[in-house]
This record gives sequence, structure tokens and C-alpha cells, in this order.
Amino acid sequence: MSHFDPGKQMQTLKEKFILGAAQRHQVPPAASEHIWEQMAAFAGYGFPKAHAASYALLGWRAAWCKLYHPAVFMAAVLANWGGYYSQRVYLNEARRMGLTIRPPHINHAAREFSVQYLDGSPVLFMGLEQVKDLTRRTQAAILSRRPFHSCADFLARVDPRPLEAENLVKVGALAGLGTIPALLHQVQAGWLSGQLPLFATIDDSAEWDLPQQVAAQEELLGASVVAHPLELAASAIASASALSTLEAAARPGQSVRLAGMRQTWRRSRTTSGDPVYFMALEDLEGMLDVVITSTVYRQSRSALSTPGPYIIEGLVEQGRDQGEPFLRAERIWSAS
Repeated sequence: MSHFDPGKQMQTLKEKFILGAAQRHQVPPAASEHIWEQMAAFAGYGFPKAHAASYALLGWRAAWCKLYHPAVFMAAVLANWGGYYSQRVYLNEARRMGLTIRPPHINHAAREFSVQYLDGSPVLFMGLEQVKDLTRRTQAAILSRRPFHSCADFLARVDPRPLEAENLVKVGALAGLGTIPALLHQVQAGWLSGQLPLFATIDDSAEWDLPQQVAAQEELLGASVVAHPLELAASAIASASALSTLEAAARPGQSVRLAGMRQTWRRSRTTSGDPVYFMALEDLEGMLDVVITSTVYRQSRSALSTPGPYIIEGLVEQGRDQGEPFLRAERIWSAS
């Protein structure tokens, strides 16, 4: 019942319920209608007491851990691959909390997200298992044979496959042992079971720029920890005079522009049968739901073929019965 809209379907069910109650159990229509109204109200959001109490206790414990042990708490959440939203959302929450986040590192990372204390300060390291194409054998070798003092030392004692070594270098897992171009040169120069090729030259090229690092981490880790994609689109976002999701949520009834990344997406239909799309738009400050009509979707199909970043123009509306605000999209374009 909770899946039905309060329209024709619910009205049809109500009529069937009252009729069936009278025919099968001789319940007076007034009584069955009263019972129906109680059930219909409960269908809005019914929750068993035991379930509610369990959630309340879990929520209280999580809030306590997040307040007093923020680094360990967020590492545990990220090690469990987040929850309802994508990992990027929880990475952004960790950033908003002021935590330092680093990509996997051969000298510090565990298999999963973990906290390491460097110079007395907590640092969240993404896990080695998140590196694309990195085998369990190589992960075990890294964990058992570190620390490594140079790229040559790492290659000689771990003996990774060339693709594994390249991916580790590209995501920043050998940070502190050289620039990414120089390390890639060493890896690609022909390491064979830890033996350095004769007359190898060292490439001391400048470090990759931020967009290159973000692109590599997005591809090989599934998320960038060196920077958020919105940070790379900062000039386009500023030119569009886009508000944050928090600022927009405080302006019901106003037309605004937002910039963000897509986190969730689902398709539904209106009562008239037209398709409608619902997107959770996330920026550096929070999240806001966006409703996209079929007309806007058709006009913005090329932009929506990517996860973002987008700039969305639309009207901020208040949810039913003063619920959470949302944005009714009128125009969508790419911010990249």
C-alpha cells in the first residue's frame, strides 16, 4: 500500500476493502472506513517499535563515534563502501569534517580504508584493494615486505606485473618516492624481476597537473581523493553564479542555479503516464533532490549521459506537507 500514490489506486482499494468487509464479515461501512483511514495513515510510513528503537540506538552510537572518533568512524564507513549513496558522498563528508584523505600508499595503506597516524595526526588512506587490477598476491606482498625506500626497492621486492605497477604509480601510491612521470619511466623502462636495465635514464619531468591526477584516480580508484571534480570546474561554476545546495534549500519559491554531481538516479511515471526522473545532486556542502520532466530530460540528454558535474537551473519547491525542499529542473548543462 505504501507504494501507491494517494490517487485512483488508493481510492479503488478503499472501495474494495469496505465492500469486502461488509460482504464477508458484515462490518458496517462506517467502521470499515475508519479502519481503512487508520491503515492508510500508517502506510505513509509505518515502523515497528522494535525496529524504531534499534535504529535510534544505532543512530545514537554512530553520532557519538562520529563526534569523538571522527577519523576512525569515517574510515570504518568507507571501508564498508559507504552505504545508500556512492563512496564519493562519504569522502566529501570526511572532507567537510576536516579530515585528511590520501590515496592508497604502498608504505601506509591497508587492504581497506584505514587510519594511520603520521606525525601524530590521523590520515585516512584508501585501501589497496581499491586499485584497479591490483591482485591479492601483490597486495599481500606489499603489506608483508614494506617499508619501501625507492621505486627500485618496491619493484625488486614485490615484483608486481607492469600494469599493477603503473596503476599504483598513477593513483599516487608511490608518493614521496618521485614524481609520477619519473616513476612511470622507471616502471616502463623494462623492470624484470627486480633487475634494472643497463643504461636506464631517469625522467625528472614535472609532476602531473591536478586534472591529470583526478582523471587517473577516477579511472583507477573509482573516486578522486586529491580533489573533487567540482573543484576543477570552479571557474565555470562561478561564471554561472551557481549556489550551493544548502543555499538553494533555503530559498523555496525562487529560481536558482546549482552545480553538482549525480549520486542517485531513478525513473518513474506521473499519474498521466509520462516519464519523470529523480536525481540526488551532491556538491561540496550537501545534497538536494532534483525532479526532471521528460521534456527537460530530452533537451539535456547529452549532458546527463555523464555523472557530471552539471549546472542545473530551476525552481526550488517545498516537499509535500512541508517536507524536504527539492529543485524542479528547467535547464541542465555540463560544467566541465
